[in-house]
Amino acid sequence: MDFMRILQSLEEFLYEVMSWLVFYPRALWRTLRHPVAVAVYSERQLRQEREQRFSEMVGPPLMLILTVVIAHIIELSSPAGMATTHSVIGRELFASEQGVIATRSLIYCLFALFGALGMLWKQRVRVDRETLRLPFYIHCYLLAPFALGLSTATTLAVNAHGYWVWLGLLIALLSCLWYAGAQTAVYARMLKISRFRAALIASGANLLATVVIAAVATLLFGIEQR
Repeated sequence: MDFMRILQSLEEFLYEVMSWLVFYPRALWRTLRHPVAVAVYSERQLRQEREQRFSEMVGPPLMLILTVVIAHIIELSSPAGMATTHSVIGRELFASEQGVIATRSLIYCLFALFGALGMLWKQRVRVDRETLRLPFYIHCYLLAPFALGLSTATTLAVNAHGYWVWLGLLIALLSCLWYAGAQTAVYARMLKISRFRAALIASGANLLATVVIAAVATLLFGIEQR
């Protein structure tokens, strides 16, 4: 009986992993092309039963985690590899592949958290586990292209020379501009406000997230002692 349960679990696992090869690129492409439509899709999916949600695409948090995994693989395949940490906390968290993926996913999720709080603040909605879910999920989708582009750009800038460094910087700039534009468009649609006000709210949320992430990065990577 135990052996049969293991086989059934393996069957489900293999199917789930293989389905990601279809649903992840679809989710990434749709988010890149139509971020507002993906936000509306997320809202519609959360009204359904839990078992029926996100049947056409990878779920939002999983989408972000898979993106971090892909970005980590790209980084490991580069000559320089991973960045070196100079703090005890950083060495502990980055001691395993699971720790690296979990830590980086949490760091990117800070953008999702502050972005979601910005939406709820504008709506004057009380923050709880249910009200936070939709804006957080929307930002997980938006963060996937941003995280992939930023990680690829960083790998290029660290490992390449000459024009490739400038290409990395260009990709990073385009990733930031895309994320800011997509977030602004989503805010304008979901909150029913002007693009200018939406851009102000998005900028404030991203600025706060960046400050917190910079502090976390300093704690994790520390300062190299010479």
